[in-house]
Amino acid sequence: MNWLLRALGATAIMAFATVTNAGEISHELGTTTVPDAPKRIVVLEFSFIDALASVGVSPVGIADDKKRDRIIPAYTDIIGTDWVSVGTRKTPSLEVIASLKPDLIIADKKRHSAAYETLSEIAPTIVLDSLAGDYHASVAQMGVIGQAIGKSAEMETRVAAHKATMADYIAKIGPKAANYSAQFGVTNAKGLWLHSPISYNGSLLKMFGFASNMKPKEGGVYEKTYVPTTLEQLSEVNPDILIFGEYVDPSHVDSWANEALYKGLAAVQYGQVFNVTAHNWSRLRGMLAAEMTAKDLLEIMSGLD
Repeated sequence: MNWLLRALGATAIMAFATVTNAGEISHELGTTTVPDAPKRIVVLEFSFIDALASVGVSPVGIADDKKRDRIIPAYTDIIGTDWVSVGTRKTPSLEVIASLKPDLIIADKKRHSAAYETLSEIAPTIVLDSLAGDYHASVAQMGVIGQAIGKSAEMETRVAAHKATMADYIAKIGPKAANYSAQFGVTNAKGLWLHSPISYNGSLLKMFGFASNMKPKEGGVYEKTYVPTTLEQLSEVNPDILIFGEYVDPSHVDSWANEALYKGLAAVQYGQVFNVTAHNWSRLRGMLAAEMTAKDLLEIMSGLD
């Protein structure tokens, strides 16, 4: 049972994202005073939608990449469909955000740090590390967001339920996962990007007990969260299980089907290459996303000896 104890004992550490006192939130870029129970919230990453939906709060604005169907039914069933698109997550429209007269903006460290001062002039803004953060940081962020929106108790209840759900999945997946290395990556028409062990999905795979064959740089540090990868580089990683999220069909990986290097991969030889929904696995990064990932992994592992 050591694998289960290690997984459940993982400490969620998120630098510069803690609650100080009522109304003040210490986040990745400083401390922000927020109003009590803000009503007009704009979110600039999908994981922040997960947090709001978890406690029944609807945002007025979402960076939905100008594609409303990217907000999955599991969220819209709770938050509705009345939000205003503020553009893409990478470059949201400051003009549209300002027009919504928000009383709280939740932004991403990697995407929006450069715009933090401008966003803060529009409304109180907290910045969290969604894009480059791992699973444990994502769960920790839920508590910070709960405090910021005046829903701490409700969020604590949802987080506790999530942890219980994940513990159940770990108990089912972990014993078999310990026998395999696994690797997740996303692919489009142009290339393949592997998610390293410090990524959201990489840390999830580790929590479930899978080994990673991706090697860190000198000193044990992984330089990148998402690693552009050639077929030659993939053959060096050579995991027992390959999980691909394909944004297009056919994808860049499909073009390797007849290559000797691809056919020689352990996962290919043993029929352990699996396709999952790229959007859910790669873009969402919230508690619900983790639960959907766990469900997919359980189905994958149930089919293996």
